[in-house]
Amino acid sequence: MSALAYTTAKMPGGTIAVVIDAGVVVASSFRGIADIRSRLSTELFFKKAALPTLEDLLDRYRGGELAALDEVEVAQFGGPFQQGVWVAMRTIEPGTTDTYGGLAMRAGRPRAYRAVGTACSVNLVAPFVPCHRVVAASGIGGYGYGLDVKRALLKHEGASFE
Repeated sequence: MSALAYTTAKMPGGTIAVVIDAGVVVASSFRGIADIRSRLSTELFFKKAALPTLEDLLDRYRGGELAALDEVEVAQFGGPFQQGVWVAMRTIEPGTTDTYGGLAMRAGRPRAYRAVGTACSVNLVAPFVPCHRVVAASGIGGYGYGLDVKRALLKHEGASFE
């Protein structure tokens, strides 16, 4: 079995580990490669590698070119509704936010705001699928990597929140 390549990079909010398969981001985590291993199959092998294209996009994002992450191709498993939510999340512009309810409407199921929250919680490719831009109607809401990371990403992007 061939190894999946991964790299780590500094981001607003901490260091991110990103796993690539055939040029496509398949997992990322602000908790490191061990977290990714625990969320993916334990039978996969990971090899640290230089990934210049991805590293350039992350550098551009950190440098203020906030749409750079939109250029990253991603793939993750999920049902049709989750896939639709993840596609809708990628349309939330940097510097803006949307609510769980608003995202449910855009995904075609206006009352499925809890299911949107579930789609956020199982998103394996944050911040490339920007669940940090999804907030509660009453405030910032939660984030799997902690509110400090969410706030740092939103602040970097110039989004108003809380």
